[in-house]
Amino acid sequence: MSLLSHFCRRIRMTGPLHVAELMHDVIMDPKHGYYPQAASIGHKGDFITAPELTPVFGEIIGAWSLLYWQQAKLPPKIHFTELGPGRGTLMRDIIDTVGIIGPAFFGKAPKLSASLVELSEKFIAEQEEMLCGNVRNTITPQHIFDNHNYLSRTGLHKAKFKWYSMLDHAPDDKPSLYIMNEFLDALPVNQFQKTEEKGWVEIMVDVEPDMDKLFYTTYKTGKSIKIDQDKEFALLPVGSQIEHSPASDMLVTSLAERIAKSGGAALIIDYGEDQLSTELTFRAFKNHQQVNPLEDLGLCDLTADVNFKDLKKSIADVKGVKAHGPITQSSFLTLMGVGERFKQLYSQVPEDKQDSVIHAHNFLCSPDEMGDRFKVLCITRESDPVPFCFEGSSS
Repeated sequence: MSLLSHFCRRIRMTGPLHVAELMHDVIMDPKHGYYPQAASIGHKGDFITAPELTPVFGEIIGAWSLLYWQQAKLPPKIHFTELGPGRGTLMRDIIDTVGIIGPAFFGKAPKLSASLVELSEKFIAEQEEMLCGNVRNTITPQHIFDNHNYLSRTGLHKAKFKWYSMLDHAPDDKPSLYIMNEFLDALPVNQFQKTEEKGWVEIMVDVEPDMDKLFYTTYKTGKSIKIDQDKEFALLPVGSQIEHSPASDMLVTSLAERIAKSGGAALIIDYGEDQLSTELTFRAFKNHQQVNPLEDLGLCDLTADVNFKDLKKSIADVKGVKAHGPITQSSFLTLMGVGERFKQLYSQVPEDKQDSVIHAHNFLCSPDEMGDRFKVLCITRESDPVPFCFEGSSS
């Protein structure tokens, strides 16, 4: 049974779905879901991420990590936790950078380890090969869900890598640098619309009576009644539409609690805004083209903009931690010296490769590309120094 047929049958049996339910099942379903089975990253896939474009992005994250670790006066035992590691490209570039320049910070090579939170067996195999040189074990969806830590390897720069099916299973008893690059945009969102007669209603997904075709509709729900009672949303005009991601809020709260307990920091890098938006952003991409999210289910990248304003509210509710930013990706990379790094690369590559170096820099930093659209939010303990790049941006 296709994923579309599955949803049509389910709706006919139980009624319309929240948009968040559809997103969750499309992304996470171990049998049909996009990420466990068919995720496609890169120039030939459905989307491309900064680490896949150039290793400079990971180099910058690695260098920033060393600066933070030194600022926080932590011992030379650096642990990373990455959520949604993709092919493992970003973690490879981070570990490689820290392994190469770490001795200059500590006077000796730091001990490195990482927890990778991943559900896709295809991505797990790619990560294992990227970080450890080969694929030693065959991982199945059942294996992932039945084992808290389903794979352990030693790899690049003698780093110890462990894979987990969810963040709750990863260790939280030591400082860690939590990395989320284009992860929260894939978490489910609920959608709401303000109407003249009913106030706020929730946008739902229903099925046509005589065919397997999904469409959007609206209902008054318990979630929309809560929106009615929010003073901030009461001021918005009729016709306004908003999104909210409880899953993102819960995950960021969990990160903040881990940092409050054991130290470390989190870098959250994603596209979105630090203000209330009255436009819907849930959309789908296939082969780098935007398509109807209700068609080709399980074969498209589903995404929604990250609401950094909501994330900061969640962080503020956790005692002992502080949010820094968000700042633009362009600001973060520029303050970390990305321009000089690309100039160095430009002078080192053959002439026929120089245009690709310019393109990579512009794609990461230009306001018309990733530069302003992507934001970087940092979480640290309240008692820790303000991390480099975030001076003057703390909440």
